[in-house]
Amino acid sequence: MGEIKFAPRGIFEQILEWAVIPTFDLLIEYGSEGFIIVKRKIPPYENQWALPGLRMYKGEEIEDTLKRIALNELGLKIDPEKRTFLGQYVGKFKTEKERQDISTGFLIKIDKQDIKLNADHFSEYKITKTIPENMGAMYKYYISQYNKN
Repeated sequence: MGEIKFAPRGIFEQILEWAVIPTFDLLIEYGSEGFIIVKRKIPPYENQWALPGLRMYKGEEIEDTLKRIALNELGLKIDPEKRTFLGQYVGKFKTEKERQDISTGFLIKIDKQDIKLNADHFSEYKITKTIPENMGAMYKYYISQYNKN
């Protein structure tokens, strides 16, 4: 992994206006109990149920990004080599300068670990086997892909 670079918020605001943002979302199967969903505090999908995910930083490889998402968002250690591709989704939002993301979703299966929720990003989490009503379309898509298997 090379030097990690990410744009400070002011510059990121400009990027949001002109560029599509590459993001990754994780459907984490938590033992046999179901998968982890989180309630977001930040846009897009503020106050909605979501899957943990973040954008990729310059200098990262996909595996680095997936490990960072699991660790920074949930305090979980994962093996990104054991991921299953769920699909891609273009998210277009009315917020954040009409932000547009190209998201890639992966399934990661883990044994139970202590979950340490990122309180800056999420207000709560739960482990479920169903799609809650108040969930973003991107995440519903990934869960529907997961349920096909």
